[in-house]
Amino acid sequence: MSGPIVLGQWNFWIVLYLWFVGIGTGAFLTAYYINKKNDASDLLTRASWIGVAALAAGSLLLLIDLGRPLRFWHMFVSYRGSSVMWIGSWLITITTILMFIVALTKSKGVAILAAIGAALTASYVGVLLTVSAMQLWSGTLLLPWLFLASAFTTGAAALSLSKSGSQYADVLSEVGKVYGILELIILVLFVFWSFAAAPAAALSMVAGKYIGAFWVGVLIIGIAAPLYLEIKSDKKISIAATGLMIIFGGLALRYLIVFAGQ
Repeated sequence: MSGPIVLGQWNFWIVLYLWFVGIGTGAFLTAYYINKKNDASDLLTRASWIGVAALAAGSLLLLIDLGRPLRFWHMFVSYRGSSVMWIGSWLITITTILMFIVALTKSKGVAILAAIGAALTASYVGVLLTVSAMQLWSGTLLLPWLFLASAFTTGAAALSLSKSGSQYADVLSEVGKVYGILELIILVLFVFWSFAAAPAAALSMVAGKYIGAFWVGVLIIGIAAPLYLEIKSDKKISIAATGLMIIFGGLALRYLIVFAGQ
C-alpha cells in the first residue's frame, strides 16, 4: 500500500460487527486450546457453531452498513491483494466455512486451519485500523493485540454461558482470568502509548466524552468486576454474571476505540 487508508465514518453497525467477530473467533480459539489439553470435542463443536453464527451475524451487519449488497460482492470478485479490507473479507468467509466443517465433521485437520483463520480474523480488524489515517488507531502497534485479547475474553465468556461450557466451568474460569489480566495489561499500555501518539483522543477516553465507556464499561464492568468475581465469589453465582459482564465489556471496548478514534 502506498499510504494510510482513509476510512469513512464508522457507526454502531461496525461496532456490533467487530463485537460479533471477536466473540466468534475467541470462542473457537479458546475451545481449540482446551480440546488440545483436555479432549473436549463437544466444547469445540459448540464453539464452532458459536463461531459460525457470530461471524455470519457480523457479516450481515457489515452488509447492512454498506447499504448496497452488490458492493460487498464486488469486494470478493475484484482481486486486491494489497487491500487489508479485501484480505479481511476473505479471511472471515474462509474461517466461517472452516468452522462449519469442524462443527459437522469434528475434523482435527480442518480445526487446525480454522484456528489459524480465527486468530488472523480476530486481529485483522486491529491491523485495518492501524494502517488507517486516524491517529488513535495508527499511533500504536498494540491495537491488533488488544482486539485479539478482547476476542479471547469475550469468546471464553460466551462459551461459559453455553450448555457445553458448564461442563468445563473450572478450566474456562482459569483461562478467563489469564485472558482478563492480559487484556488489562495491553489496554493500559495502549492508553499510555496513545497519549503520546494521539493525546486529544486518549484524553477523550479517560477524562472526556468517552469517560463512561472507558472507566465503567471497559475497565469496571468488562475487566475488574469479572476478575474479582472469578477470584472471590461462588462459581455458581459468578459464571453467568462474569460472562455477561465480559461480553458487555467487549462491546464497550469496540465502541470506545471506534468512536474515540474518529
